[in-house]
Parts: sequence; structure tokens; C-alpha cells
Amino acid sequence: MKRWLLLALLMAAALAQGETLRVGIEQHDYYPYYRITPDSPPEGYCLDLLEAFAKHEGLTLELLPQPLNRLYRNMLDEQSLDLLFPDNPTWARQAKIDHPLYYSEAAIQIVDGTLVLASRRGQGLNNIHHLGTVRGFTAQAWQPLLDKGDVSLVETQDIHSLIRMVARGRIDALYANPQVVRYQLGQLGMAGDYLQLDQQLPLIYTSFHLSSARRPDLIERFDAFLLEEQDSVQQLKSHYGL
Repeated sequence: MKRWLLLALLMAAALAQGETLRVGIEQHDYYPYYRITPDSPPEGYCLDLLEAFAKHEGLTLELLPQPLNRLYRNMLDEQSLDLLFPDNPTWARQAKIDHPLYYSEAAIQIVDGTLVLASRRGQGLNNIHHLGTVRGFTAQAWQPLLDKGDVSLVETQDIHSLIRMVARGRIDALYANPQVVRYQLGQLGMAGDYLQLDQQLPLIYTSFHLSSARRPDLIERFDAFLLEEQDSVQQLKSHYGL
């Protein structure tokens, strides 16, 4: 029997006895998908989904919020995490070189796009010179233009900072999920349509997955959970307006 298969079987047996499930998640406010910050309790679709999965499997969920770069280091090098969520095969490719990961089926489909001031919507690529995104995120739809140097990337710690920079004219647009930006605008006391998704600018349809460096058995069980609990998962999405 291959060593990895034996290890997976032993781990699965331990989990069946109620082992703690250690899940790395980014310490960031990306509500309604997830929010884990020092001054607020964990909440959001991703966290409720993880809790439902752990309950379904009889596991104790332990969330380990960390900066994005540290998450990949702990998953790939130190192997101190069982799972990472959310993740995607196209994210942080440099960090994953020589480190194959196992990925679940999509837990949710999302859109990452370019948001601009309402007055600048529809003006085209030629008016975007400085693009903002959250530090550690991959501006995948813009990568060809960033690689050519046609657009410069400005990174900040959070969405609030990006919104303020667009409002003050320090950047031309921000790249993020429109639902997250709309929520954050409300938190800042601004109209939900103050920044608008510009369909003429780069956007991408992507998805959130569960990943693991050493636990293919958990990935398989999560996929089975998504299939068996489709109605419950859909209710969670509806609860958060997703």
C-alpha cells in the first residue's frame, strides 16, 4: 500500500473519532463571503459552510485566521493546516510551485471585476492607469495588462482603503468582488452604487474551493457533502444574498 494512502486512512480513522479540523482562512473582511478581524466575530458564507461541513462529519472546527502569504507557507512548507478555504488553482501560483494541492469542487461561483466611479463607467481601458486591489489577491483578469506594464497595481490592506483611494482620485479603479464592495460602501456610509462594476473592463468568473496539501480524503468528503446537502448549501447562499 502506498505510504500516502496508508497515512490518509489513518487520518480518516482519527477524524472519525472526532478529531479537530484545522482550517486556515485569511484574516480579512471580505463579507458576505467571510469576515475574520481582530475586532469582530467570524461570520459569512464561507465560515457557516465550514461549520456545517464539520458538523456533518462529526468534527470540531478550528479556524486559524492568518495573512494570506502565511497561510500558504503553513499549508505547503510547515504543513500545520489540514485545509485552506477559500482557495483556487489559479491563485498564488508562485507560492505553489513544486507543491501540488488537492482541490474540491467549487463551493460557490463568484465574479471578480473592475469597479469605477459611476461618472467614469464606460470610458474604457485607456482611462485606467492605476488599479487597486487588496494585498495578496490576484488581479487575474488584469494580468496580461499588468505584465505589459500598461497599468500599475496599487495594493492596500483592505477594501475600505481602496474605496477611499478611488474617491480621492489616487487610483482609477479597484479590482474586487462587486458584492463585497457594495457591502463595504454601506459600512462607510456611502451609497451602494457610488462605485459600479464596469462590464467593459476586465472581469472574470471564478470560484471558491477547499484545498489541502496532504488530505485528499477530506477533499473527497467535502465534495460528497456539497452533493448530499445541496439544499442546505443553497439556503446558506440565499441567506447571504449570494
